[in-house]
Amino acid sequence: MKRILLILFLLALVPVVNFAQDADENEAEAVDSMHFKYFGIRYAFEENKKSLYVDVNYNEETPTQVNIMRQIKIDGKFYPVKRIGARAFYGCRNITCVTIPDNVEFIDSSAFRWCVNLSNIGISSNVKRIGPDCFRNCTNLRNFHIPNNLQVISPGAFRASGLMTLVLPEGLKEVGAYAFEGCKALAAVQFPKSLKSIGKEAFANCWALSVVSLYDQMRSVGEGAFMSCRSLKKVVFTKVMESTIKTFVSADAFAECRSLTDVICNTGRTGKVKDVLFHENAFRDSKFNYENIMYGGKPIVDPNVTKRKKGEPEFEEDEVVVNEDAATRLRTSETVKRARKNIGVRKNTKKKKR
Repeated sequence: MKRILLILFLLALVPVVNFAQDADENEAEAVDSMHFKYFGIRYAFEENKKSLYVDVNYNEETPTQVNIMRQIKIDGKFYPVKRIGARAFYGCRNITCVTIPDNVEFIDSSAFRWCVNLSNIGISSNVKRIGPDCFRNCTNLRNFHIPNNLQVISPGAFRASGLMTLVLPEGLKEVGAYAFEGCKALAAVQFPKSLKSIGKEAFANCWALSVVSLYDQMRSVGEGAFMSCRSLKKVVFTKVMESTIKTFVSADAFAECRSLTDVICNTGRTGKVKDVLFHENAFRDSKFNYENIMYGGKPIVDPNVTKRKKGEPEFEEDEVVVNEDAATRLRTSETVKRARKNIGVRKNTKKKKR
């Protein structure tokens, strides 16, 4: 009986011993003094050797599911992973899922470019920068949660990806050039009120996009920003009454948008005031007529808002046009005098009777 109990006791210890060995083996495998491997992922020291970043990996080595570690044990000491380096997973076609921990703050350029089978990515709100072309050509990436702390989406970040819907967070200020160009399945985008600029061709060739609604802080819609969005039907600019920020819509911003029927500028100020100014070629090769832009909004409370002041570009100059016979615009006092003379209007020189 004692022998049986002893055997059972020894068997019970086996898992504990194995677990202890596994824990000891969780140190990274050294490639050289600066580079390491951990569960199939390559990492490297930053120059200060106080933290790590994800190094360049190769398709044949990377696992299908990539779990970036918060920290890695090297020579008995733990080092945090702060960023995903440039081209870290470039062209790794076998990756389908990526998890990025909360201490990663930066994802450098082309980090996941051409990861054509990447369909699911978990990313924390602490990521502050997504580099240029980061998720470019990720054709199976249907949805992506943009981190709340992100203020700039770099040029080409999601170019030609498979995104279908997109919610841009409040706090985002800039969408870089070509950021979502060629996202042909992108059907709906929620733009934040904090957004200030949209770069050149940022949403060009987004064939499924049907409505664009932009808000108060928007200052610039870049050249060709929504060019060739063939399903785009409606564009709305909303400005609050207190806002004095003007939006400049560049050339070709809505060029070749053949389904566009409505462009509405909802402004808190009416009359001659235009908070949204369009380049003359903003709608090139589009069926939409430039003259059909609708301006509207709440009635102006302060009558001084509509009073035209000389030199203020915010208001259009009144054009005083004479009849077709005269065919002259009256702008200067000399022109007025000549016109009065031609039509027989004379100054009254008679003195008033007392």
